[in-house]
Amino acid sequence: MSSSEESQYLAGLSKMVFFDIVPQQSSQAFLWSLFNSITDPIFVKDRQHSWMFVNDALCQFMGYERAELIGKSDYDFFCKTEADAFWERDEQIFTTGLSDEHEQLITDYQGETRIISTKKSLFSDEVGNSFLVGSIRFIGSKNKIETALLCQTVNKLEQEIHERQETEKRFRRHSNALQQLVQSEKLQHDDFQIAIQYVTEVASLGLDVERVSVWLYTEKGLGIQCIDLYERENNCHSHGFELSFCDFPRYFQALKEEQVIAVSDVHNDPRTWEFSASYTTPLGITSMLDARIWSKGQVIGVVCCEHLATQRQWTLEEESFIGSITDFVRLVIESDNRKIAEEALRQSEMQLRQQTQQLELALFELQRTQIQMLQSEKMSSLGQLVAGVAHEINNPVNFIYGNIAPAHDYIQNLLNLINLYQEYYPSPVPVIQSQIAAIDLDFLMADLLKLLSSIKIGAERIREIVLSLRNFSRLDEAEYKAVDIHEGIDSTLLILENRLKTKPNCLGIEIVKEYGNLPLIECYAGQLNQVFMNILTNAIDALEERDEQRTKQQIRQLPSVIQIRTEIINHNQIAIKISDNGLGIPENIKQRIFDPFFTTKPIGKGTGMGMSISYQIVTKNHYGTLECISSPYQGTTFVIIIPLKQQQLAN
Repeated sequence: MSSSEESQYLAGLSKMVFFDIVPQQSSQAFLWSLFNSITDPIFVKDRQHSWMFVNDALCQFMGYERAELIGKSDYDFFCKTEADAFWERDEQIFTTGLSDEHEQLITDYQGETRIISTKKSLFSDEVGNSFLVGSIRFIGSKNKIETALLCQTVNKLEQEIHERQETEKRFRRHSNALQQLVQSEKLQHDDFQIAIQYVTEVASLGLDVERVSVWLYTEKGLGIQCIDLYERENNCHSHGFELSFCDFPRYFQALKEEQVIAVSDVHNDPRTWEFSASYTTPLGITSMLDARIWSKGQVIGVVCCEHLATQRQWTLEEESFIGSITDFVRLVIESDNRKIAEEALRQSEMQLRQQTQQLELALFELQRTQIQMLQSEKMSSLGQLVAGVAHEINNPVNFIYGNIAPAHDYIQNLLNLINLYQEYYPSPVPVIQSQIAAIDLDFLMADLLKLLSSIKIGAERIREIVLSLRNFSRLDEAEYKAVDIHEGIDSTLLILENRLKTKPNCLGIEIVKEYGNLPLIECYAGQLNQVFMNILTNAIDALEERDEQRTKQQIRQLPSVIQIRTEIINHNQIAIKISDNGLGIPENIKQRIFDPFFTTKPIGKGTGMGMSISYQIVTKNHYGTLECISSPYQGTTFVIIIPLKQQQLAN
């Protein structure tokens, strides 16, 4: 079904719901069931842009009940920027009557940014009222799509670098052969042909073009002859073609006036118009880079490089490269200056190596970005999972916690009633006395309130854990938020509490907090929590590794301690210092601690990306600094400095 047919079908169904079906309960129930069985969100709006109908899928996407959505507009649920975009497109449909289909980014009620495809169409009832019907289809999350595109880019660049490295090897092999020929006493005729063949292949490899040819002027001076033509696709050489000056006068005049002729589009450049019918068009040539061969004050030939299929903008480096190739051809022809020839070859090889190094650097940066995006996506997914679990746990815990107080009152009233019975009926019948003894009534009455108190403490503990999970997994990737940094640190410590507390074979790690009086800080809270988690986890690992080599007596004499200190250091910066009293970090390791993929942990225990990502989060995302201060046996301190307000730096 095409897009237009689908829109018409959707409009027809909506019209049936509102206008063409008699108000019979069975028919309406059938249509409601039909719409709610569709997994894509569907909605209908009136002329005032208010929702008149929404199916279950849209309710689930919005995170609201149907009754909360009906009669409301986009401005009641989305940010103003998104709502303005919806309103403008809807109004265009109402005004023109034309259907609309488009893709856009949208943030759902859980804070996840996703790409959706929306289809909308217009219909009217019998009395002329207009209604808009639309459907939504999810394409994917923004992070996942960006990550997939980045992976494709990395793979393509890796392939390009591999090809470039192979090209460089062939280039070096040919240039070495050329140097050997130049260093010989005199180039023989056969050697000359071989040298020119090497030249054309070197030029093809260095410039990444499909065809390279070397032409020399004929003895009579009336034309030009092809000494060698190299075709990279077929990996073959040919020669013997001749051209007359009379056939291409404008081009040969340009050769006398210009050292290099760079043509990005042969069909729109006056210098190559005369080639189109007989040469460039039949061969599929789109761009040309030619350089004249100059010897003893006159033009003696030309090196011609031809690019096929797509237009190409030649760079200054490429023009310089073809210039060095023509210098070498001249020297091969003259065969009287070996040092200059060798220098020309060396320059050409150096330029190719620089291009390869630039590609390798770009690949390294892309790979690091790819790892960071994958890690960010994992943390985002983990955050959504944690937030969802915390939300689901929070509801029953609140139910339990909210019922503890009335349960306490009810039980207290029952105990008071039992006390009254014991006071006024001290001698119950034997059956009751037997049951009192069986259940140990006195202990039960004394322990029941203690039991309720324990349940209350446990429920409060679960609420604290849920709150910490929600604080730690903040879904705030879209914008900076003003948050309490101390809440993020405390929630991270609570998650790590199992590793900090005393165990049968471990005395635990003491946490010392020295929190300053900080205001709310504008930051990506979830990302900073990730930094705290990475630094604290590394500190715990280091302290546990040291304690495994010490006795309990040694640990009691010098217990493991992690100190966390926060303070304002100037009018727009705060410092967060996380220190441990472990063995410290050697200087050679400290210098590489923020390098991607560097780790001192065994295989399977660390990826080497935690501190690298933390460094990027602090320095690039928050315009701050992250410093490691450590000496052997003197402990380690990580100092995080970030601004109070991010927009001051942005402006």
